Amino acid sequence: MNGAEDRGAFTLDDLYAMIPEMQCLPGCTDCCRLFGVPSRTPEEDARIRDYLYAQERSILPAEGTRCPYVSEAGCTIYPVRPLTCRLFGTSPTVLCPRGARPVELLHEDVEAEIHHRYRLFWR
Repeated sequence: MNGAEDRGAFTLDDLYAMIPEMQCLPGCTDCCRLFGVPSRTPEEDARIRDYLYAQERSILPAEGTRCPYVSEAGCTIYPVRPLTCRLFGTSPTVLCPRGARPVELLHEDVEAEIHHRYRLFWR
């Protein structure tokens, strides 16, 4: 059985919808500059490539801890950012060190379910 069969009709967008909207501090890009290039599933990687291709932009190499898609204005691939970016700051296990929070943090059971389902996208 492959990952798609294991997941059923559950999509990445369904998974993303389980994550609360982060209330970042205006102008802050610390997570993009300091915590490395996020891991991503093959499907997320394809979404990023397609997004860049549609904008006639190139895939950029990672350098150090800075995501290659962060600019002074923020994330340049925000609509297709991977789960790691979406989760940052939304749960007690990945809190923003600058104190930014969503309206309500993820409950540990919901976070565990997100991680469980996300692993199915790696198969």
